[in-house]
Amino acid sequence: MPNDFDRIFKENFEPLLPHLLRKILGLELPRLEDLKDKIQVTLEREMDNLKKAVHDDPRLDYGLHWEIQSADEDMRHRNLLYYALFVQKYSLPLKQIVIYVGNDRPKKVLQNVLQLEGLRLEFQVVNLREIPKDTFLHSEVPEEVILAILGDFGAEQPEKVIRQILQHLLKLIGRVPRLKKYQYQLHTLSRLRKLEAETKREILTMPIHYEIETDALFLEGIEKGIEKGIEKGIEKGFEKGIEKGFEKGFEKGTEQGREQTKYEFVARLLRQGLLSKEMIAAAADVGLDFVLRVERDLPPGGSQN
Repeated sequence: MPNDFDRIFKENFEPLLPHLLRKILGLELPRLEDLKDKIQVTLEREMDNLKKAVHDDPRLDYGLHWEIQSADEDMRHRNLLYYALFVQKYSLPLKQIVIYVGNDRPKKVLQNVLQLEGLRLEFQVVNLREIPKDTFLHSEVPEEVILAILGDFGAEQPEKVIRQILQHLLKLIGRVPRLKKYQYQLHTLSRLRKLEAETKREILTMPIHYEIETDALFLEGIEKGIEKGIEKGIEKGFEKGIEKGFEKGFEKGTEQGREQTKYEFVARLLRQGLLSKEMIAAAADVGLDFVLRVERDLPPGGSQN
């Protein structure tokens, strides 16, 4: 799975794990502890997403291992390897859960029983496509709300669901500086459902004026500006989802870099053809003459406004 998806699931999913497994699987987890040692599966791969479920009676303890899977792959032999390595190291049983977040209708990944001579392995598979989006949508936790983009929309149109997610996030957060983080995460996860364009449109049409420095979609407009004058601080901010590092990095950018960044942002919006020139000027915090100058520089057919 691409690193940007991994990072979001790692950041958001692990703290919510007991709550989500209770909600989705009815699984009541005891206290979870980190396992200090790493289990080396191959020369290139370690066994991640591993916790120890700790009970008052140590005889009830077990390992908990979960995999976020975006590809429709048969996980049985891989999980058998994980199980064997875990038992060899810790002498505990291992509860395994595969969470499928892909867009393709799953077949292989749903195979959750491996039967061999003298051995039977069984694990749980959760297909988020089958979980009603309302399971996540009305949560009071923003990290859970954005998971609705991966759920079952029922008869509702994707644009409506995306709008509901954004509106609920705005209600929960209420402040643009924090909202941008979840917009960025939602926009990233929407690629798993091939809803990137729809999500971008809904974010751009939200009834809030975003300063260019705090707009999550501005990430896409700074790529060339970074190359032409913005210091490394903004690069770190880009990698971390335009958190505080981005804002500090932007402040360190040269005037030339700032100008170039706004130029690239305006050019991109003009090419998309989704907003009027006046709206683009407002979004980029520039004058209409600046937008017209950028439009004149574009090749024929480069602007659809």
